[in-house]
Formats: sequence, structure tokens, C-alpha cells
Amino acid sequence: MSFETTDHVSGLSDEQVAALAQAAEAGYDVRALNWETNPHRLQFVPDDLLEAIDQRAREDGESPETVVRRALTAYLRSA
Repeated sequence: MSFETTDHVSGLSDEQVAALAQAAEAGYDVRALNWETNPHRLQFVPDDLLEAIDQRAREDGESPETVVRRALTAYLRSA
């Protein structure tokens, strides 16, 4: 794979590119964005377990994902 740096973006005028660059450099508050639920992300963990997972993650200083991975790994090894 190779990459090329260019000053031209196909389909956009130089003025549009400059305006987009200026807006990006000014930054924006992501908290103000309207977020939509990702339709590809499904939650298969019951609500009562979510709190237990979060609590364990806080106690262990780990992410919830790590807690779930560790629990599943231990379960699968014992089965």
C-alpha cells in the first residue's frame, strides 16, 4: 500500500478545501454533536449484568470489555 500527499481533493474546489481545513483547525465540541445509535452494534448483555460488569471494571481498574473477555475466557476454559 502506498500513500500520496496532495494539495487537491477531487470533487472539491480549492475554496471548499480551504474552508474545510479552516473549520477543522478551529476545532469543535464533540459533546454538541447529535449522536445516532449505531444500528450494527447490538447489546446482548442484560441490563442487570451491565452494572455488575461496570462495577467489576471499576474495582479492577480495567475496561468493561476486558472484564467480559476475562470472564468468557475463564468460562470457556472450565467448560
